[in-house]
This record gives sequence, structure tokens and C-alpha cells, in this order.
Amino acid sequence: MELIPGKIYLADQRGLTETQVLRRYSTFNFENYYNEHKEPFGNLFLCNDESIIGGKITFFLCKENSLQVFIPITGGIDLVANGKEFAVDTGQIQVLNMGKGEVLGISNPYQNDMINYIQFGIKTDMFLMRASEMLFDFDFEQNHLIEIIANTKLPFKLSAGIFAGREEVIYKLQSPNHQLYTFIIDGAFEIEGRLMHARDGLALWNIEQVELEALSNNAIVFVLELGF
Repeated sequence: MELIPGKIYLADQRGLTETQVLRRYSTFNFENYYNEHKEPFGNLFLCNDESIIGGKITFFLCKENSLQVFIPITGGIDLVANGKEFAVDTGQIQVLNMGKGEVLGISNPYQNDMINYIQFGIKTDMFLMRASEMLFDFDFEQNHLIEIIANTKLPFKLSAGIFAGREEVIYKLQSPNHQLYTFIIDGAFEIEGRLMHARDGLALWNIEQVELEALSNNAIVFVLELGF
């Protein structure tokens, strides 16, 4: 079987930044981390896996006009942008419009526990929605990919699923001209013939549909369709 075009971003080859407050793994080039093989994938220029210790705050300087997508994995996060505060819990995803040069505060509201979240950054010049319209709630449905974000005003679609071992699902793209980025949260998957483990990313293009098979129980994947 001929493999469709793709690129794997292995978890253990990500850039690592550690401070007294933060531990960050960057899939793509970010701040002081640079690797010639980790250039942005289309308009997706940021995929960070970040943990903040209890009660602390970190700051994010936006380098592109973009939509920033925050997905709490363990615990919740508090975001402060342009003087407005946004509380985001697990089971929610917050998207924020950010202009180049804007600074965002990201804090851990729990004094004694570390939190973990995923942040995607997607380049765009079109800001058609307010932040209050871009808080999305979701509940996983076992062995199904659920559509979490699918709004014609946004240049991407985001789905996710939790699967038992050997469960399969097919994701159909809305256009063969679109690109797909999958990110594994937990467990292992085989995606179009490629073995993927926790916190691995996979970029795919020139495709109409993608087959995903979970190889472990409670395997969690996020699927980002780009190019709308």
C-alpha cells in the first residue's frame, strides 16, 4: 500500500523549555527553539504542550496575526487578554483572536497542582468572531470522533475522540485541498500506516480521508483540518 504524503513530529524530538514556572514542549520552531525540520505546517505554526506549576503565571507573546486555541488536558487555565479574563476548564476549548505583538497571560488557578494544556496557533488575517463566541464545550463519546469546532467563520475544523484498542474510524476531509494535523494526547494509534504514540503529531496532505486505528485503550486523538 502506498503511503499518502505526510510528516511525523515525534514527541521526543520536540523542543524543550523549562523554567521555575513552566515546562514547554514545542512541536514547531518557537522562541529559542529552532530546527530546520520543524517549520510550520501550512497556517499551523504553533503546537505547544505546556505545564504550569501551582498558582503561577506565564506570558505568551504572539508572533503572528492568528487564532490561538487552548485545550486544557489536566486541570483548567485562566487566560488574560486585553484586560479580559477567560477561565477554561477540561471539556472546554477557548479560541482567541491575537494580533502580532500582543501579549497573553496564562495562569494556573490551582495553588497545589500542576496543569497541562495544548496550544495551537493558526495564522489568519480574518477575525470574524469575539472571544466570548469562541468557547466550545465538548464531551467525549467512546469510539467516535466528535466535531468540537466547525464554524464557517473560522479557517479550521477541530475534532477529537477517545477509543478502545482496535477501534477504527475514518475521517473525511471537506476538501482534498485541505491539510490535516493529528495530535495524540494519550495511548497509541496507527494513522494511515504510521505508528503514533502520546504527544506525537502527524501532518498529512493530498488526501480525501484518513483512517485511524487505536492500538491501546483510552487512546485520545485531536484532529485539526486546515485550509478553509
